[in-house]
Amino acid sequence: MTDQAQVVAERQPSTRLLRKGALVEETYVAFKHFDLGAPWAENLSKIRKTNAIGAPNQAWLREVLVTISSRFGLNEDYLPLVRLAQANFPLDKWRACLLWHIGRTDVLFYRFATEWLFQECLRGTYSIRSEALAPFVSTIITSRGAHLSEYGRKRAGRDLLLMAADLGLLTGKTVKHFAAFHLPEEALLYVLYAMREQEPNARTMIESPQWRLFLMTPADVEREILNLHQYRKLHYETAGTLSQLSLPHANLADYIDHLTK
Repeated sequence: MTDQAQVVAERQPSTRLLRKGALVEETYVAFKHFDLGAPWAENLSKIRKTNAIGAPNQAWLREVLVTISSRFGLNEDYLPLVRLAQANFPLDKWRACLLWHIGRTDVLFYRFATEWLFQECLRGTYSIRSEALAPFVSTIITSRGAHLSEYGRKRAGRDLLLMAADLGLLTGKTVKHFAAFHLPEEALLYVLYAMREQEPNARTMIESPQWRLFLMTPADVEREILNLHQYRKLHYETAGTLSQLSLPHANLADYIDHLTK
């Protein structure tokens, strides 16, 4: 497990972020209105006063802003997402980048996606109902000394599936099915740049469990990288257990500069 994956796995699980969902479009629009030169609190205050996200009422506006603040307000990892939103980066590709960030902040969703949903995908499961998640949710919560009622476990299972659907991994209403999800090229490179800042070893990056957020195996990741190598979007060499990956830009910030030109 990479250092970053370990950090995510060790975070205290909470259903607070899960209950509010991914808020994909709301976050995208909110970030469009951010002033990168202003403090975080000032940006949220401006959005609250102007209702820039078009919330139907003040109660929902407050819930959205509290959730965005809980998810992103503790560090500056959100800055690439802001820059992409303000450059009108396509929402479907931006959503895939958001999925990466949600995996870094929402421990329940991270564990659900990388441990439970990923395994169900490998098994070829066709239909998924929220009640099937109750034992998994209970195990995560009780392992940290917390407790959820039977209703709470059912709701958490439902919310996890809804969030996965919002992020493009699942489809369907009451009964969910796996969507034909494919990580866009720009988002895959986004993740590679973000990972490289934590883990420079190419083989370790490829085998990171964090790719399971996108329902990808190491073989899937390597195949995508080889495809990008073929089109000269990066340089990749492998021999046995040794791999070398070279990206054309120095870091994620420079890659964002390239995407937003």
